[in-house]
Amino acid sequence: MAQLRRKSASSSSKKMNNPIANAMNRAKHSSFYHDLSLRGKHPLRLLGTPQDLWPGSVTAGTQIVGQKFIAGGHILENPNHDQDHWPKGEIWFADNLNEKWQEYLHSFDWLKDLNQAVDRASAKSRAEELVETWIEQNTQWGEISWRADIVGRRIINWLVYAPLIMDSEELIYRSRGLDILARSARHLFLLSSSFPDGPDGLQAILGLIFSGLYLPDGEKWFKEGLALFKFAIGKEILVDGGLRSRNPHELLKIFMNMEILRTSFIKRDIQPPNELEKAVVRMAGNLRSMIHGDGKLALFNGAYIQNNEDIFSVLLKFNEDELSTDAPRHSLEQSGFCRIENGETVILQDVGPPAALELSRACHVGALSFEMSRGTQRMIVNCGDAGFIDETKDQTLFLSSRSTRAHSTLILNNYNNSEIRDDGLIGRGITSITSQRYEENNHVLLEASHNGYAEPFGLSHRRLIYVNERGDDIRGEDILKRTTDEDKIGSLPFDIRFHLHPSVVCSVGDDETTVLIELGNGEKWIFRTKDVNLALEESDYFGEGGAISQSHQIVLSENTQAVQTKVLWSLSLYSMSDKAE
Repeated sequence: MAQLRRKSASSSSKKMNNPIANAMNRAKHSSFYHDLSLRGKHPLRLLGTPQDLWPGSVTAGTQIVGQKFIAGGHILENPNHDQDHWPKGEIWFADNLNEKWQEYLHSFDWLKDLNQAVDRASAKSRAEELVETWIEQNTQWGEISWRADIVGRRIINWLVYAPLIMDSEELIYRSRGLDILARSARHLFLLSSSFPDGPDGLQAILGLIFSGLYLPDGEKWFKEGLALFKFAIGKEILVDGGLRSRNPHELLKIFMNMEILRTSFIKRDIQPPNELEKAVVRMAGNLRSMIHGDGKLALFNGAYIQNNEDIFSVLLKFNEDELSTDAPRHSLEQSGFCRIENGETVILQDVGPPAALELSRACHVGALSFEMSRGTQRMIVNCGDAGFIDETKDQTLFLSSRSTRAHSTLILNNYNNSEIRDDGLIGRGITSITSQRYEENNHVLLEASHNGYAEPFGLSHRRLIYVNERGDDIRGEDILKRTTDEDKIGSLPFDIRFHLHPSVVCSVGDDETTVLIELGNGEKWIFRTKDVNLALEESDYFGEGGAISQSHQIVLSENTQAVQTKVLWSLSLYSMSDKAE
């Protein structure tokens, strides 16, 4: 049995959220003396460029050439232009963007898409325009633009796409770009003793190593980055290849940068560290376990779908023997996920607590939620992440997408199973989750429970999911059980939500205990329950295309009983006998 407990906040996380410490940090890094410390020998050239292993989106790149910005399929609105154009460097003056958009813009992650634009000359012109205006506006320290992880990502992107942004006859522009790269490396070197934990720290470390590999006189950056990397890899990359942040999309981004780094070592005729070799294989195995039949990520803890994303192609570099040896396929105990794959059916369930406080910025509170796909068709989903859709600093929609009710799980008294604090981090709630997988003759049973409702309501939530050997018969139980001898609260309302993918067509049966579900490929399923109120309600889906897609959700509603409340439900492939009934 796997039992995962949530670690309490570390001293570093408390420091990170201290307003006085943050103010002192801003004053320190924005000072004239900090600017002086970044000066040094001016690089005249690069020692090479990393290989671009995974192309971006041609459509998104074309939009950027046309003076728009697109992330997660969503076009960034510009209130000053009807067509949402961002001419010249106007984007760097935008003052009402949320943190997620600012991170995306200042990291230059969009260069991956711009590099795929069909009109290469226009793409180069647009890239140079945006780099030049960024330098003009961001030479001095900025809270997000010069945050260590953003600097690390920007260094990697500028190096990988140097042929796009620095292959210029404008010598002054090219010289300034090389100078900013060197200043960025010095900035990371100065901060290296205080890099944050988690994916952010890994991104900063990777940026420092890339600087040492491709910038002249970067030996000390390379040495420092490599030493930090070897320590961080053991701390941040779990045994099953996941990240402590539990965000599959962060895992994908770091994996891709680490594979580019591994290729860079070989390209520079340097033996890759053994720690790097082993980590990328474990991460590849984890990613393989976190995708549906459409080759895209499940929507847990901030993951979202990009239309051009096909993780199957990402994993082609790794053969089956490597993956099966270094990473289990079905049980990701350390990461807190479990997978069932029988026949054409894939079920992925979240069986882990929220990440530690300092790593929970993108975490959702969807414990025991699951997603289900059939072949390339998604059926049961979580709502996804609205970070790029909710682009203003008022992130009401983003917070809603992180809530328990936005996930296919049980919610008690309309209360999140863990608190989403005002600062966006995950606070009190779940401290322990237990899970167990049973398997016999390819029949699989998942059993999991969490204590998120124990403190406020004296109840635990337990969920069982059974899948037959063909994957066409799924049965579930959701159980609320008293954790104390005395009932001080009385009966409470609860809902069990099953969010459906927008491509699904559904209708409630005449008996109001069944729902007929038709997938995009024409396959039909029947959802059944009994002894509870069943309703088909509207839902919003943020998972694909970056827009809000209208969808439906099956909602089972009831009130808790004295000691234990059990709700039974099932999903089965539609058959002729069902039609006869």
